[in-house]
Amino acid sequence: MKKILLITGVLLSTAFWADNYENEIIFYEEFSPLKNEQETAKFSEYYQSIVHKNEPNTLGWKFFKTEDKVIAILRWKDSQAIVRHLENVSEGGILEEDFRAFNEHFAINSIAVYGNVDDDVRVMLMDFGLPFAFNPLIAGYSR
Repeated sequence: MKKILLITGVLLSTAFWADNYENEIIFYEEFSPLKNEQETAKFSEYYQSIVHKNEPNTLGWKFFKTEDKVIAILRWKDSQAIVRHLENVSEGGILEEDFRAFNEHFAINSIAVYGNVDDDVRVMLMDFGLPFAFNPLIAGYSR
């Protein structure tokens, strides 16, 4: 009986601590680089590292180079992770200056949002005046 209780406790605690990404939201962004290739690569490395350091619910932030543009794929745990980022890059936020530098390195051409974004967060995103397109989730999972 003790063995069963111990195994049950271990399984329940594992399930409790396991990451849950059922509300994951993905951004697919296209940028035109405004700096040379070396500066773009250096800044991309810097920017993703400060987001990683300051936003624990941002699951992924990757920059990719194509022939004439930069693609960024961002993964958020949920809408609240997006709110945290918006607060950080807004006036008075800890990443305000870094976001200003971001806009000196990239012209944002489009941002496709995949997943179910809370309505209030959708409004916050649109208030930034950037070219967002929202695509709600039909079905899927993330690990």
